[in-house]
Order: sequence, then C-alpha cells, then structure tokens
Amino acid sequence: KSKGKGRWVVWWGPGICLAIAMWIVGVGIAGSQEPSPSTPRQVVEQWFEVYPGNMELAAELTTTAFREGVSKEAWIATRGPYLQDLQLKYVRAKIAHEKTVGEEAHVIVHAHIVTMMGDQPQDELYVLLKNPEGRWAIDQVEVYTDTFNTGP
Repeated sequence: KSKGKGRWVVWWGPGICLAIAMWIVGVGIAGSQEPSPSTPRQVVEQWFEVYPGNMELAAELTTTAFREGVSKEAWIATRGPYLQDLQLKYVRAKIAHEKTVGEEAHVIVHAHIVTMMGDQPQDELYVLLKNPEGRWAIDQVEVYTDTFNTGP
C-alpha cells in the first residue's frame, strides 16, 4: 500500500508544481497589463498620471471630439510638442466632486498647474462619456481660473 501511496505523491508533486508555476506566470502576465479605468474618477486620476508626459496613453483616455476630430496619432503629433514647449506640469490635482447621470459624467478637479508663464490655481470640469464598449473617455475639459470673468 505504501508503494502506491508513494507513486501518488511522486505524480502529485510535479503536477502541483506545474500548476503553481502556471498560476504564477498567469498572475504575472495579468498584473503587468495596465488595467483600463472603469469609472469616470479612475479615468481622470489616470489622466493626471499620464498627461502631458505620455501623450499616447493620454490619447487613449479621450474621445475624438476632445481631440477636435483628429486621430490619436495626429493629436499626439501636434499637441505633444505644444505642451512640451509650454512646459505644463500639474503640481496638484484633487477631485472635488463627481456626478454620473446615465452615459455622461462630470468630474470637478481643484488643480494647480505650472507652465513657463508661471503657476496658476484653477478648477477643471471634466465631461466624460461612456463609449459603446462601456469605457469612459474624456470628451471635454473646461478650465476656470480665479481671474475668470473678472474685469481689468
């Protein structure tokens, strides 16, 4: 009886090792892929992580309307150099409010940016739309500064 039991352990040992190895490899592959944001808040948070430093990833988070009707490649080619020249950087970005109604979401952000022209606190309204695949994308951004609507 112990011989049979021993053989079972011999077969079971390599089998479980193979299963564990496959699981580790599978988890590694799944963990290395960038998960697509699933909520409007996550899209905006990812936007601040990648924009303007990684325009390719930023383009993936936007609609064609946001890119003014141009392809992602054309938008990257024109907008990227402009932002690089402007030296735009977000110093701070904090989500203040979010609201989703159906296929449209609004996310308000208190931000502080720095450019070659100086630094500026501003509020930003992100309007996101859910595409047919169910992913949220930035459709427009409205920027409001302290000097907005103030006279000379």
